[in-house]
Amino acid sequence: MNLERLFRPRSIAVYGGVWSDYVVEQCLKLGFDGNVWRVHPKREGCYRSTADLPHAPDSAFLGISRTLVINEIQALNSRGAGGAVVFAAGFGEVADGKELATKLSDAAGDMPFTGPNCYGFANFFDRLSLWPDQAVGHTTERGVAILGQSGTVSISLMYQRRSLPVGYVITMGNQQRLDCSDLIRYVADDDRVSAIGMYLESIGNLDKFVQAVSYAREKGKPVALVKVGKSTKSQQTAFSHTGSLTGSDTLHNVLFDRLGIARCASLAELVETLKLFHCFGPLPSNKIAVMGASGGDMAMVSDLAYSLDIEFPPQPAEQIPELEASTGPGVVIDNPFDFHTYTWFDSEMMHRMFRAMLRSNYAVVAFMLDPPDETRADPSSFDLAVDMLIKAVSETNGNAAMLSSLSDNLSAYNHTKGFAADVAPMQGLPEFLKAVEHSAKTGKTWRNWRPPLIQSRLASDCIMQTVMEYDAKALLKKFSLLGPIGQLVNIADAGATASTLGYPVVIKASGADLAHKTELGGVVLNLYSENAVQKAADEMSPLCNQVLVESMITDGVCELILGVTRDDQFGLTITIGAGGIFTELLKDSVSLLLPVDKESVETAIRSLKVISILDGWRGAATGDIKAVIDAVINLAEFTTHYQNQLMELDINPLIVRPTGKGVVVADALIRMQEN
Repeated sequence: MNLERLFRPRSIAVYGGVWSDYVVEQCLKLGFDGNVWRVHPKREGCYRSTADLPHAPDSAFLGISRTLVINEIQALNSRGAGGAVVFAAGFGEVADGKELATKLSDAAGDMPFTGPNCYGFANFFDRLSLWPDQAVGHTTERGVAILGQSGTVSISLMYQRRSLPVGYVITMGNQQRLDCSDLIRYVADDDRVSAIGMYLESIGNLDKFVQAVSYAREKGKPVALVKVGKSTKSQQTAFSHTGSLTGSDTLHNVLFDRLGIARCASLAELVETLKLFHCFGPLPSNKIAVMGASGGDMAMVSDLAYSLDIEFPPQPAEQIPELEASTGPGVVIDNPFDFHTYTWFDSEMMHRMFRAMLRSNYAVVAFMLDPPDETRADPSSFDLAVDMLIKAVSETNGNAAMLSSLSDNLSAYNHTKGFAADVAPMQGLPEFLKAVEHSAKTGKTWRNWRPPLIQSRLASDCIMQTVMEYDAKALLKKFSLLGPIGQLVNIADAGATASTLGYPVVIKASGADLAHKTELGGVVLNLYSENAVQKAADEMSPLCNQVLVESMITDGVCELILGVTRDDQFGLTITIGAGGIFTELLKDSVSLLLPVDKESVETAIRSLKVISILDGWRGAATGDIKAVIDAVINLAEFTTHYQNQLMELDINPLIVRPTGKGVVVADALIRMQEN
């Protein structure tokens, strides 16, 4: 779909009254040098209809009611317009608008449009704005693209005072024709765009989204976003606002991690992350240095970074002599680096110090300072220190940032000076550290690129069947997921069968309606004699006609759960977590999207709280983690093999035995589409 005419027009038609006046005013303010035509049936100086326009406009802003939109967008399509912004609400996001939404799509034909229920867009690269409000921004030759599913949030990002260079602000509204994936592809193709920032409430087509983000990576455009939907309230709000469902928040996190998308908790964090992306792209590592003339600042850095995936390696040995020579007596060369104030007024010494730090192969070196407001004090000594940092950057290949601990303690003057010299002006210590973590994770993901595969949904009317435990284990065995030695027998034969297996044994009731046997008294453990087995089996006769008799595993180190679920959006996903009777209590689990590899599986396992037990808690035996990893890989192969039938799978528990002895599928439940 060609979106050039819509977003980079040479002619614009503006329909409507007061709201649409802003569109004309902002285009004039920004210096748009193309044609702007007003369309209104009664106003003086306006064209009366689409038919009266000199020729088909490249782009149109439809600031008219939802009932009028249908006719005008059909007329625009008939004349060959390049695209439109549908400002009106009351389409697919409300109950009585569904039919109108269908009519809108039919009337537009193949013509692209944003919305409905969207605020339009501003293009600061090309000095134009189809935006029914004040468009605040500066013409720039290179900047980030902001894509927003909320007009107000997009306005907040447009109005930010952190000097983030913004080239596009594009709102999506209901995403009826153009969705976030279409817009990601469009802005990724623009060489002027450095990075992509988003505010999202929903993602409609996940497979399309994965492909769009993959394309952005190919173009070297990292993505950061704020995605709402963590709380029940935000999910409800998102639905009423855009008619969208937010989906599983946990799986969205997994998706974003897999795609190297920086998921930010706030707009401030988003802006600071985009600054790093704009200046440096994804960072080559998480190894950084922070320096400043304050021990207190450096202590805060260490504390705030404690729970983040950021490293502060010591300065390399070859740079120590230069650092010692460019700092005062008693200064300890460390990282974070408190260089005291001995050389604060010695510009050349500071320049040498910065240069040595920038030659130390850190992903970024941040100089922490909080200059005073120039209207109330003299910031000249701070300005001089920044000048020395900039001079050092020009002489090295290092990435540098100026960093204020408080978000409002860098002036617009410092922002401008920093961006002009490829020094990132970062505001707010917590936001900076999160931005570093995000950027480094994106870099790592890009280097080890394995985008997920989103499976298609099963038919909504398909019939599901539960595979009984004995048969489920037989299926899993084909993929090297092995259960205990056991047999499925009639109740009367339980005791004799146990004697052939050896003790201790466990017996379980077997039947199509016994998915949760433990709660029904259908599982008895630690049986050591034929009489005990037979007695237990006889007591299960009200539940079933057959029982599963299995050897009992007595050397388990830990119990895990391995599960597969089919999500409406994400398809089949794998879950690893603490198993047994504590699964729901501990809620210690992690999810994976397919395909998986051994590195990602091990990372997932080591993120669990039960890893302490697997690693040998308080001198106990260590669990066979290698066998757990292999089990997850085998489960992924099983899942892929049955992807067109599998609905749900639950291995609980997976008993992890001591290192070298493997794992055992102690119980399994599978639900599949019939046949």
